[in-house]
Amino acid sequence: MKKLLLISLVTVFLISACSVAKYNETSVMKADYGILRLVGNAEGRTVSVDGNVLSLDPKKQVNNIELKTGTYTLEIKRDGKVELAQRLFISNGQANEVKLP
Repeated sequence: MKKLLLISLVTVFLISACSVAKYNETSVMKADYGILRLVGNAEGRTVSVDGNVLSLDPKKQVNNIELKTGTYTLEIKRDGKVELAQRLFISNGQANEVKLP
């Protein structure tokens, strides 16, 4: 009985490990792109990159924006006042995390 239970557990682990590998194979980022990850409550905020206003989902705690590799100016405003202004470099295949003030 214990042997059957052990075999069942090993089988479940092997199957779940295969599904994780399959998931990772399909989630490949485009070449020359990285991610700007905005973390926090976006409600009431205007976020722009190089002057272009981003469309964020205020219901999400994390908004991921795919950007071509390069240097950008990020600006976050609330009620017309600048809360954060900074330059950032988006690296190929990397995620840059910025916490919303």
